[in-house]
Amino acid sequence: MRLAPILLSLATVSLAAPANYFDDAYDFSDELSDFYAKVSQYISRVRKDTTPSATCDTSKIKLPSFALGLPAPNQTVPMYVALGRGTQNYTCADSTSASTPTAIGAVANLYNATCLAANYPDILESLPNIALKISLPTNEYATLPPANLDLMGHHFFTGATPEFNLDLTATQQFGIAMTKKGGQINAPDTAVQGKYGAVPWLYLSTIDGTVGKYKGVYRVDTASGSPPDDCTDMPSSFEIEYSANYYFFGS
Repeated sequence: MRLAPILLSLATVSLAAPANYFDDAYDFSDELSDFYAKVSQYISRVRKDTTPSATCDTSKIKLPSFALGLPAPNQTVPMYVALGRGTQNYTCADSTSASTPTAIGAVANLYNATCLAANYPDILESLPNIALKISLPTNEYATLPPANLDLMGHHFFTGATPEFNLDLTATQQFGIAMTKKGGQINAPDTAVQGKYGAVPWLYLSTIDGTVGKYKGVYRVDTASGSPPDDCTDMPSSFEIEYSANYYFFGS
């Protein structure tokens, strides 16, 4: 994919969508204003560039520097990057301060952000903060604004196992990563906290049942998703919305 079309799709998507599609996100928060400012800068740069247009070269994909606190992707190469938008799910034994929330998994749509990761990592890093403010499209297969990203797959738990199913349709087969937690660090202070805090950054190693060459998955750039410190006045089960970027590495 050429870079200019990527940028033009980013710049025009808000004009093509109905006004109520973006709900309250498009009051042009600081994050969104910064996002479109960067898009404009890149469009100007591409127009002046006389060299051949670059492609989505995954060898250029790098994890955010803060992720150096997680285990390194040993002898693996970047394959895909996806923006995740969904919920972290919890239960409470009772609705008192004597109980603490128990994590029971997550459910999220995964949107293909590989080209952004390869060519515009600063734009990619800002997307979870913006996506958190945008309701998921009622049409599951619609693209996700403001970056107009295509649905790539789904993240959920099979029992206690985090699964990333990227076999979206009969013709779109990216494989399946079955994982276990291999490392964790707290989200940086700059992360969007939401009501109770941003969920940690994770390294997930793959296990039996994985389909494809996946070796590890990183959850980074997290926004919101953490539960309250205790279960005071909380229901027996509840969801906290979150967003994050997922980096898929393989052999």
